[in-house]
Amino acid sequence: MRVGWDDESIAREALKQFPVQGERLVYLGKSDNVTFRVKTKQESLNYLMKLHYAAKGSHSKKTVESELLWLEALAADTDLTVPSPVRSRDNGLTTEVAVHASGETVVVTLHRWVEGELLDREPTPGEARSLAQLMAALHRHAMEWNAPAGFTRPVYDRDNVLSLPGPLKRLPELNVISGEAYACLERTAHRIAAGLQRQPVASHTWGLIHSDLHESNYVVDRGRPRPIDFSACGYGFYLFDVAESFLHLSPENRREFWSAYREERQLRETDAKSLDLFFVWAILRNFAFLANNPAEHASLSELIPKVAKSYFENYLKDEPVLGIGNS
Repeated sequence: MRVGWDDESIAREALKQFPVQGERLVYLGKSDNVTFRVKTKQESLNYLMKLHYAAKGSHSKKTVESELLWLEALAADTDLTVPSPVRSRDNGLTTEVAVHASGETVVVTLHRWVEGELLDREPTPGEARSLAQLMAALHRHAMEWNAPAGFTRPVYDRDNVLSLPGPLKRLPELNVISGEAYACLERTAHRIAAGLQRQPVASHTWGLIHSDLHESNYVVDRGRPRPIDFSACGYGFYLFDVAESFLHLSPENRREFWSAYREERQLRETDAKSLDLFFVWAILRNFAFLANNPAEHASLSELIPKVAKSYFENYLKDEPVLGIGNS
């Protein structure tokens, strides 16, 4: 990286390439991306800038641009408030800033800021229903929208499930969990993969999903949830999207959510075992994500055995997990 080119310097350089008069950058955080809030002279006009350090090569850039294409379509085709992209002065969805004499660059995107507050509590039953209505709206759009040629996003399928034990395999070696607990996780992944082969793949069951719509990835404005952070969006079963949100809801709110979602999607029948499959998959994916962070290992050492006993063992024995179906 060039001397003096810290994250803020890169952000300021990138901002020159967008038709935006930014007055101040506010650092928000760092994960795969580094994010800034771009404030302008207008109190109500703000933007979100992302520095995509994980986007390496043309394929990754295409993946980022595809996310923005869906956001752009959602903003144009629906009444949803989403972090739609701001195109650069040369009409690009992304821009790049050279950070090294070798020509190494960082992909940068700019989004319209979505106003609202993150919840620091369990949603009310009404908020859970509104969240379900929001998800149904996303799914209806995905069913009708024709993605352009070259559109590239991750795929959440059988191969994805079978990749999940990989990050978890180190946990017994680090004495985080027992070998027996890991074996339960591995058996669960294989059973999910087998079950997925029996899931119907059609326009009303499979398409673009947010895949991570939980309390850190939506904000509430005047009682209405608004989705943010589409960085994990990709192709998958719509019920997997539902299950990901279930992870972060109380049993009562899961029922509220499911009732509203079924009503919005006009679903007359859904096999309760399908919901169980996707819910257990969502748990397993969350464990695999957390396993990559050593700071989470202490909590995983307690959480995985409990969850394995209360959810995975029931699933492996073909017993109910969620207790939600057509009711």
